[in-house]
Amino acid sequence: MLRIHRTGRESFRVTAYQQFPSQTMEPSLTWTSQYQKYFDSEKGVTEYHTAESEFTDDSVIQPMRQLEQFFASGSVKGDTLVLYGFATNIHLLFPACAYFKEITIMDFLDTGLQYVENWLKNHPKAFDWTQCFKSIQGDEDQREKWIANEEKLRKAITIKNIIKLELSESGPVAPKSFPLVDCLLSPYALAVVCKDKACFISTLKNMSCLLKVGGHLILFLFIQCTYAYIGGFKLPVLCIEDDFVKNVLNEQGFVIKEARLNPRINQTKISVMDFSHILFLVALKVKNLK
Repeated sequence: MLRIHRTGRESFRVTAYQQFPSQTMEPSLTWTSQYQKYFDSEKGVTEYHTAESEFTDDSVIQPMRQLEQFFASGSVKGDTLVLYGFATNIHLLFPACAYFKEITIMDFLDTGLQYVENWLKNHPKAFDWTQCFKSIQGDEDQREKWIANEEKLRKAITIKNIIKLELSESGPVAPKSFPLVDCLLSPYALAVVCKDKACFISTLKNMSCLLKVGGHLILFLFIQCTYAYIGGFKLPVLCIEDDFVKNVLNEQGFVIKEARLNPRINQTKISVMDFSHILFLVALKVKNLK
């Protein structure tokens, strides 16, 4: 039976605006409070994961194809995977579901947990991935495979846990008692919720404690990004370079197996989100650090 764990801070209400307000953040709020108050996961998936948003090539097609290639290579060995961060990126589990027996989803926002619950129940409010895939130009067999994988994942008992993470001022906090896993997939969240590089390092170190030695860490990260608009609010993003990420991983007991710096495909809507590249990185955990 699926277990949904809600720990950490209480839920919050998100206020939506039809136009970008001139003052998008409240100086009196802490970094984490800003995200708890303003980040609407369901608006995020609608605004960044549809063909109409013009981000689909960057946020859906390319990452799914890269994951398919990586998992099909046989590089990952093991049965367990954690999706860590934004649960709205559940589409990245569609290529993974054939390779893992147990999947856990960890998010730090109530709207992210609600998104997953709606998706699992095939609720009318759930984001329509089938329609998203059908709108994609190109290989029809590929689209049909993704649609079939979504339904397979929804009906399977592969998703064992949905866990609410605490979001501290130092970043998300991984549960200490959770069994170690074979693969940790974190799409986009680190640069978005970490206020500075020290926070990024702390968060990466904390989340890597979930991973077995010999396990794989898979990251998707926005590069040279400073902001993103979600639901009409301008949210700050930590501006990082790929070399910084690689150096941090090497210092944290990882060996980098693959790193692709993908240039932004669609150059429109820079005013909505200003990333220049997306880093796809796979690293092998070779030792535990004290």
